[in-house]
Amino acid sequence: MNPREHRQRSRQRGFSLVELLVAFVISMLLLTGVIQVFFASKQTYASNEAASRLQENGRFALEFIAQSARHAGYVQPDNNADKPSPIAKPGDISCDSNNNEDDACSNDGDNAAADIWERSDRTSFIFQPRLGADDKRRDCNGNEIANNNALILNQFFIAPPSAITPPYDPTLHPPLTLNCRSLIFNSNSKGAFIGVQSPLIEGIDALQIQYGLSEKSSDLNNVSQYISAERVTALNKWSNVTAIRIAVLANSVERTNPPTPARAYVLLDAAPIVIDDGRARQVFTTTIKLRNNF
Repeated sequence: MNPREHRQRSRQRGFSLVELLVAFVISMLLLTGVIQVFFASKQTYASNEAASRLQENGRFALEFIAQSARHAGYVQPDNNADKPSPIAKPGDISCDSNNNEDDACSNDGDNAAADIWERSDRTSFIFQPRLGADDKRRDCNGNEIANNNALILNQFFIAPPSAITPPYDPTLHPPLTLNCRSLIFNSNSKGAFIGVQSPLIEGIDALQIQYGLSEKSSDLNNVSQYISAERVTALNKWSNVTAIRIAVLANSVERTNPPTPARAYVLLDAAPIVIDDGRARQVFTTTIKLRNNF
């Protein structure tokens, strides 16, 4: 074999076993880094998505309730109906009922209840809905109100999904929802509900309400304290309520990865709420001045 043939055969040789092992190790290191970056990016995206979802739920929930609170007590000037109290309060014949499930008054939740949704407050506002872009008046669920001069009562509350077997378990069942139902207001009797209650916002665990009292009936521009519906009733001060403070506990609907650890959430003066189901949560609060109170 001449030297020229020997050089040609040398150039045709493949990688040695050591070279292959080195290349394999380097490839695995690079691939491991890529996989770590991928999963980190995926986890960051999921966390941002969960945060965006719960913030959206919380803001929308407050806005739905705030819209009715701002209109509470409103009656169109050409309407001959008597001006109603902005808030439907316990004891009013227009909203009270012997059946707790059918009670449309504003009332406090049952702090001793086992289910979280039963511990949430309910709040109700009375007003004449304004005309929409289609020249129709509608309730909080979008149902058309046939009587153009009718006043309605909008009640907001927390409820579990309709198709569950009690008791409610946040680790097994879909998230709770903020619901609304409306009835035709009648100052002399319990009004008739319009349609059926409808879930507005998914992923709202709790609702707490405080009512702002003015010390003097002659000065409704200043709030001296915020208290529960039960305390307002005990003090017989509903005519002094000039503002309302609203707090909701919103969640991300989907469970986060890794699961969000359990912690206590405090809404206004309510007892701490602890839920360990892996969802992200946040408390949202706002205060609304009642524009049409006495």
